[in-house]
Amino acid sequence: MKMKLKLSVTAILIVCVVTMMQLLFSCNSSADSNNKNNQSANDGNINQNAEDNADTPAGAESEYDYPALDCKGEEFTILNTSTNWGFYTDIVLESMTGEILDDALFNRNRYIEEKFNVKIKEVPFLVDQSAQKLSATVKAGDDLFDAAYIPGYSAVPIGSLVADNLLYNLNQIPELRLDEKWWNQSVLKNSIIGRSKSLFFAFCDINIMPLQCAFCIYINEDMIKNLGLETPYKLVKDGKWTYDEFYKYMKAGAQLNGAETFKWEASGPAIYGYTSFAGGTLALMTASGECGVKVDGDGMPWLAVDNERFYNVCDKLYQILSTKDRGEHLTANDYGSPFHFELIFRNCRALMMGGELKAADSFRDMEDTFGIVPVPKFDEVQDRYYTAVTVQSPMLTIPVTNSDTPRAGIILDAMAYVSNKDITPIFFDVTMSQKRLRTEEAIDMLYIIKDSLMFDIGFAYGWSTNIITPIRDSLDSGKNGNAASTIEKQKEKSQASIDKTMEFID
Repeated sequence: MKMKLKLSVTAILIVCVVTMMQLLFSCNSSADSNNKNNQSANDGNINQNAEDNADTPAGAESEYDYPALDCKGEEFTILNTSTNWGFYTDIVLESMTGEILDDALFNRNRYIEEKFNVKIKEVPFLVDQSAQKLSATVKAGDDLFDAAYIPGYSAVPIGSLVADNLLYNLNQIPELRLDEKWWNQSVLKNSIIGRSKSLFFAFCDINIMPLQCAFCIYINEDMIKNLGLETPYKLVKDGKWTYDEFYKYMKAGAQLNGAETFKWEASGPAIYGYTSFAGGTLALMTASGECGVKVDGDGMPWLAVDNERFYNVCDKLYQILSTKDRGEHLTANDYGSPFHFELIFRNCRALMMGGELKAADSFRDMEDTFGIVPVPKFDEVQDRYYTAVTVQSPMLTIPVTNSDTPRAGIILDAMAYVSNKDITPIFFDVTMSQKRLRTEEAIDMLYIIKDSLMFDIGFAYGWSTNIITPIRDSLDSGKNGNAASTIEKQKEKSQASIDKTMEFID
């Protein structure tokens, strides 16, 4: 299956001119990997010369019917998340910077502002504080935020806000065209629950951070070749990139390199097969297609972990990850110190690394050539790859204190459309493909990852964290996960939590 949106030679030349002249290009992208069409990079772009052409993005009017709306210059305020983890979280910039992604964002906002006579404003809060801020604001009855990005899971999961009746059901706001491609369909369809078809959060590209939250496996291409191995790109394309194949690379990558043991030393010579952190172990679990909670055809969520395949997944991960003494797996998450998975990989101390797409920003000056592949499947029988999205990924919501949901729906839908048309292609085709990844094969992998996103709503609603988190942490530490006993002890509590939420919703 072809998974990449290719730019034509003309488009590549246009990108070069764009970088020099601050012109913005865009091409159509689609979340459905079976319906990709090659597009001209000029199709549907917002002209980077905002002063001259803020009113009419070329090609935009022909595809999108903008509703009539005059906000009379009023503000449209979005509560946004920020982090200390290196993600791109901006929604609003005060001016152009000359950086193509920044300028695309600036021009998107300018276009929407002039289209609807509105002023877009963001109020940033740290990702682990934004949900608390929204909760306190809405409970006080204050109409401060027209929309809010809050993490899917934090100290206050989205489910808590839903249970407190603080968020609108987005499916009841018809101005949001949620069945369109500018809303991430793979995540959206797994997040609609109940007979009422309720949807309280959505993914779109107004904020780029959710795209950067996609997990992948980074590989050191130079080290792989020096070991006499083939890079795993063909395995991925053939559907054969599995736990077992992944483990072969882990074993090959572990090299004492003159050290006496694989005990971590910041200045030591040992090289490790694979490094990551607990989030990487969760991503490996999710990549099997197994997750805490799934939703049936009637929209009813159910606890999905008490089955033989889930136990087999945990057993296989135990075999793979209980290999610290052999240097095959190293979990390292001491942020700001050398004992951190990103620095370990950047310094060529590990053959592979599990991390989010945003980590590529840390490897721009890396001497060795790196690439990316999806997180591996459980086995070849599995029919597709699943890419986990970091549980702290921000979700777009609308608080119930919003006094004008049609206005919010119109503005957010238009922002999502223009973002999909003019910002997402730049993130993938320029920021990631040209400025981060260095080989054509690695760029191919980017689109496989993009089109296989999966988010476990059990985290968003807090239904299965009491089960998945201890299993994840046990496996990450090299222990056996204790899956059966953990599920047996916790499943009644999880089911009661699901039932309580569904009683409120339906």
